[in-house]
Amino acid sequence: MIKNEKGSTLLVVLLMILVFTILGLTILSASIGGAKRTEIRKESIVENLDAIRNLNEAAAYIKKTIKLEYTPEMSIEDYNQMITDKILNNKLNYQITNDRPDLKEFTRVLLVSSKTPNGQSYSQTVYITPMPSFLKYAIGSRDVLTINGSLYIKQGNIYANKKLEISNQARYVYNNISKTVNTFFPSVYNKDNNFLFLENKNINYCDYRMKNCYNGSTNNTFLPLNISELKNAFDPHAPIYSNDDSEFVEVDIIKTFIEKLKNSGIIDPKVRTSNMSNADLLNLVNTSISSLYIKGGNNDVQILNSFNNIENNPLTKNYLYNRDAYIDINKLTVDKTKWLVINGDAYFENIGNDKMDVAANILVTGNVSIKGNVAFNSTIYVLGKTTINNVNISGLDNGELILMTQKDLEIARINKFQNPDSTNLDQVNSIKAFLYTNSAAVVYAIGSYIYIDGGLFAHGNLEVNAFRGTVPGADSTDLTFVTKSDEKASRLIIKNNKKLFINQAQGLPKVDQLEVLTDLMKKD
Repeated sequence: MIKNEKGSTLLVVLLMILVFTILGLTILSASIGGAKRTEIRKESIVENLDAIRNLNEAAAYIKKTIKLEYTPEMSIEDYNQMITDKILNNKLNYQITNDRPDLKEFTRVLLVSSKTPNGQSYSQTVYITPMPSFLKYAIGSRDVLTINGSLYIKQGNIYANKKLEISNQARYVYNNISKTVNTFFPSVYNKDNNFLFLENKNINYCDYRMKNCYNGSTNNTFLPLNISELKNAFDPHAPIYSNDDSEFVEVDIIKTFIEKLKNSGIIDPKVRTSNMSNADLLNLVNTSISSLYIKGGNNDVQILNSFNNIENNPLTKNYLYNRDAYIDINKLTVDKTKWLVINGDAYFENIGNDKMDVAANILVTGNVSIKGNVAFNSTIYVLGKTTINNVNISGLDNGELILMTQKDLEIARINKFQNPDSTNLDQVNSIKAFLYTNSAAVVYAIGSYIYIDGGLFAHGNLEVNAFRGTVPGADSTDLTFVTKSDEKASRLIIKNNKKLFINQAQGLPKVDQLEVLTDLMKKD
């Protein structure tokens, strides 16, 4: 019995040794496999970072090349050759292709791509365009930008030159009485994709929980805010502070207006206007148009008496309508190489249910009013003020409206008391446009719901007021407010889309330098 017990013990010991040996080999194998997977993962990350770095270097190369090679005097032929020789066929082996070979002006859309050894590819779209700088931003001001309440930047960046003011108390006017409503601070989509550009690091902010920010229309207590504390003035997401090293390209609406009239045959191109005051330039506009109208037009300009069935005669370069224009027709179409000049006020007022289509580049010497359901594929210059009221502005044929007005810009009563589902922001009427004023602008999105697919910019002060939540209606004394914390429930949403200006290259003002803009990187 003793011998049998010893034999059993030996078997147990051998079995345990075998089990532990197998277990040890399994652990060792797992460790080696894990190490290999870690190494493979590390190599994959390094390869992806190299591909992304290559995109950044290629974009920087394009910017540097344009800065060194482009001159304002360059012809379109020389420009095309420079793009081909220096960028598309670059000697650094950057993979750059022309994504829009159909574009004939100075605007270019380039696609930069980069691949990893394992076949993973990344790409980024780079835009080269002679556009004014305001088109780069979702919202901005060359003077003071004031954001009262819960503006939501769905896409794009914020710009302020002299000062940025932020509060979580929005102003509005009801029954001719100045009022305020407590709400949340503004927000961007996320901190990784939205930037705040400040020429001066000058930020003031007010939190109503400490003290009322406004007494009627007068601001009470706005305190200095350090850049490092930017998150205190946004809720929930703050943008990243950044510097824009490029020179800001201004828009001179009056001089651009004169330039377009020279090109259209209304003002003699030989007339020297560089040293004229704005008053003299405006007088030149009036006298030149009046003189042409008395003559009945010329070989370049056709006098219009109606907007119905405009004959797009290839021999006619431009059109003149010499009085106030009340435009309520199904379609207004003028070739994009031509200009429609309205010498007076222009009222785009669609009173019907069907959409009005406007595809024309337009110069207006007076004021502009836009109401109703209108689809634009246009650039419009306005020497007066512009009012956008009770409107749905959509894009026609993937186009948009770029509107530049010399005097004040007013946006009011848009989608009044509408309360869209914040999970589907595309269901509500929007303003698909870049809106610029050379003066000041105030926007109230309290009872109104305003969604701008484009951008909003003022050369003067720009103040926006926005509530976050629903406004079901009003009584005799005030609006009814239902607060929501979701940033997408803001009643003023702006989505900046860099692609919108591509179709309007013909109508953009002439500038002396090219902008190079990059879109977000994509993993293909």
